[in-house]
Amino acid sequence: MRKVNPEYAKAIMAIANRAPYLKLLGMKICELDYGYCRVETQINDSLNNPFASVHGGVFSSILDTATFWALYCCIGEEDGITTLDLQVNNLAAAASGKIIAEGRLIRMGRTIGLAEGTLKDENGRQYIIKGMAFGNKVWDNPAEPPVNKHHTEESYEELADLGFNSVRFYLNYSLFENDASPYEYKESGFKWLDQNIEWAEKYGIRLVLNMHYPQGGYQSQGNGDELWTDTENQNRLIALWTEIARRYSDNPSVLGYGIVNEPVVSAKDYEDPLEKWRELAQDITDSIRTVDDNHLIFVERMCAAEDTATGNLQWENFNNDNNFIKINGDDIVYEFHYYDYHPFTHQGFDWAGTQGYDLTYPDESIAISTSGSSWEAATFDGDSADLKSEEWQYLESSLMTITEDNQKLLNLVFQAQNLGNNGIAYADNLKIDEYDENGKFVKTVYSEDFKNGNIFSFWSENNTGSGGKANIGYDDNASLCISGTTSDASFGRNNLLAVKGHSYKASGYFKVENAGQSAVVRPRVDVWSADEVSAFNKDFLEKSILNNIRFSIDNNVPVYCGEFGAGVNCFKNDRGGDRWVSDVIDVFIENDISFNYHTYHETGFGLYTDWNDLPTTLNEVLYELFKVKLTGIRSP
Repeated sequence: MRKVNPEYAKAIMAIANRAPYLKLLGMKICELDYGYCRVETQINDSLNNPFASVHGGVFSSILDTATFWALYCCIGEEDGITTLDLQVNNLAAAASGKIIAEGRLIRMGRTIGLAEGTLKDENGRQYIIKGMAFGNKVWDNPAEPPVNKHHTEESYEELADLGFNSVRFYLNYSLFENDASPYEYKESGFKWLDQNIEWAEKYGIRLVLNMHYPQGGYQSQGNGDELWTDTENQNRLIALWTEIARRYSDNPSVLGYGIVNEPVVSAKDYEDPLEKWRELAQDITDSIRTVDDNHLIFVERMCAAEDTATGNLQWENFNNDNNFIKINGDDIVYEFHYYDYHPFTHQGFDWAGTQGYDLTYPDESIAISTSGSSWEAATFDGDSADLKSEEWQYLESSLMTITEDNQKLLNLVFQAQNLGNNGIAYADNLKIDEYDENGKFVKTVYSEDFKNGNIFSFWSENNTGSGGKANIGYDDNASLCISGTTSDASFGRNNLLAVKGHSYKASGYFKVENAGQSAVVRPRVDVWSADEVSAFNKDFLEKSILNNIRFSIDNNVPVYCGEFGAGVNCFKNDRGGDRWVSDVIDVFIENDISFNYHTYHETGFGLYTDWNDLPTTLNEVLYELFKVKLTGIRSP
């Protein structure tokens, strides 16, 4: 590794530190070597903008200084150097303490060198957003703001005391505009927003204004496609964001604008959904920038795509960037949401397809892909139910042999295809057995009698039918049932670990009633490929989170976890919701990732788990966790 003569470095620092500009800003070069420079600055009032936070030009100057001198030590004494281009991404403001800038060489060419710089506080941490979401009852699609119906001024004080510095503030377009009179903005909505900004400022909280429910319907889970099929809705959204930005362009308590929450893009035959989202995000950003150059713009990865021809949703990645899009402009932050492992964080919610789940964290028996997975094959040639019989039938799949290194995951499947509107199928005592290379039984990998909880998830190709537990069974009063499907449908227990060379067989008892002639009911073994798998523990959390920010690393852009959380059922019976939240926060902080917890006050994921006008039912375990993690203070 190349080094600079210490005496030479000392001499250069002495010369540089005498520069009047460095003295003006209180900068000092403290360490210098080949391709490296460390600069320190003590924040004081003379460096502030009118809003009592450090002027952005100060940050630019510090970074310019650190990267300039890092490159200077890589050139010959007879050569000169000047800054050709400087790009700065400011994630949040700083108001006190020491700023430490580190410049590092990336590449040195014949005439141009490239370096990167980072700004950290005196504790060695980059400034990160520590946020909590205010849901504001936006899912009720209110026509008027929820004044005194979700939170109060004291809520901001409470979050500040817990160590939060931001609130992701959910908006519904209907608070500002009526469908009957588009482009005519309601002052009641802005008056309510003004009040919240005033409260936030009082307690040192900064708001990320998030359009959770845009014109055309709620995007998350694909519950509204008219934002994509009606260009007028897009025009209205662009105009509304421009009006919001115009009003708050100079307000330092607004951190930025989250332009669309969890976009689910509708496109015929899935034609270019990412490009549709990119175009809209760029149009919104460009329009905001005509009135506001001061605030961050948060752009989420595309959540899913919907085919307008069939209504089917696809959640898999449409590009190599994990469905992130890159847009042009400064001060863009790229956003992802984190709820892995979904059957754990959403357990017990029928709307999420996880009713009946009973999982704990950590669980070393659950294997999950940390690099993405794809379906490979299934045992379609095994037993299937006799549709003429309504008695319980024992069925076995054929053997599935693992032949490839990347075939790492198994799925135990109960398939019920084409049952018809009146058809119903039951499954009980499902299991998957493992056999070695010689066909000798090794073990039962997994079995389920459905007496208690289960971790099977329901899927329907065309969204017909339903699935859940039934009060009849082969040898008791419990089973899994599927009804009313008109296409392929199944329950699956995934994330079972496969061993190369071994074979697997699914089996169980099945009962069919009133099924159509083309129905297929059977057990199945599905095989999924993955580059890497991990047990459901902190190692998995870190790997999957870092996989989410690969786009940020590859493109050198800031990233933000706009949502993460564990549902209320994760905190019952020591299932480990607190352990999951604690480990996720640790991963965020250890990797300098800004984050926002979902959410402050709502029944599913709330710090307060009621739906009263104002919060009353506190998740005390979660409250204490936040206090310890974010402030280091335990309650007496």
